Amino acid sequence: MQDVVFISQFKDTFNLPTVLGSMGVVYFNYYYWIPKYMIKQRRVVFYTVSIFSIIVLNSWVVYLVMRLLFPNKEYYFSWEPAFIFFVDTTVLVAFTTAFKFIQQWHERNNYAVQLEKKNLESELEMLKSQINPHFIFNTLNTIYFLMEQKEDVRAKEALLKFSDTLSHQLYDYNKDWIDLGKEVDYLQNYIELQRLRHDEELLDLKCELPEQVNGYVIAPMLLIPFVENAFKYSSNSSGYHVGIQLSVEDGVLDFTTENSINQNSRNQERVGGIGLKNVQRRLDLTYPGRHELSIEDDGETYKSHLKIKLK
Repeated sequence: MQDVVFISQFKDTFNLPTVLGSMGVVYFNYYYWIPKYMIKQRRVVFYTVSIFSIIVLNSWVVYLVMRLLFPNKEYYFSWEPAFIFFVDTTVLVAFTTAFKFIQQWHERNNYAVQLEKKNLESELEMLKSQINPHFIFNTLNTIYFLMEQKEDVRAKEALLKFSDTLSHQLYDYNKDWIDLGKEVDYLQNYIELQRLRHDEELLDLKCELPEQVNGYVIAPMLLIPFVENAFKYSSNSSGYHVGIQLSVEDGVLDFTTENSINQNSRNQERVGGIGLKNVQRRLDLTYPGRHELSIEDDGETYKSHLKIKLK
């Protein structure tokens, strides 16, 4: 198009050899020369010299073809067209080379994002799989304790509660999101299991859970580790307290657990406790920038406060 405007001779005969010559060099460079010597082998000097030589050679060959095809055109007997063609081809090659690297960067960036996403999903599944047997182990301990105490009625009740929790895990655990109401029911069942296990005269339990929380979803089994640890690391033979409170307002979940500290349980937590470490990591992966978690430990009372902007 540039030649049509500035070179009158171009109007007489369609300049097909120059078009084909430009296309040949550009596509050869884009699909073969750059991937082979710049991207794979990173031979910058060799690529620069070679592509320059290819452009010169192509301009010379096209110039000869033009002289053979159009011997009567005075315009084609000058080296000026070959030089102009060399410059034009160089510009095209430079442009397409830059475009190739932009495309390559875009593809690698997309690949890195997808790879990071897959890694995060794998890590999240690993963390969830760690929480699941951890909870089952503690629940079975609860039922075993009741059977040891020959509390048959309470043991049967505990088995029914445990059946409900297993149903929750089988059908909801592997989902990305579940209804918040189901998660609250799950917490309620677990708390009732713990109430059955612990001595009512020693346990001071205060629990405030909403009866209905419709319209919101949450990552499954995200709250249970806080409740689990509150019971596990507070119980002792002289009396202890556990406080659990959950509310939802304007799409923000406010969840608090508070428990007295059993010093022996504190030492055990330092050695083998994984529940809260996992839930902190899950929060980072599932609710990035949408949660606040604070932990207070004054030596006698342990308090966790979690806020989540719900979906």
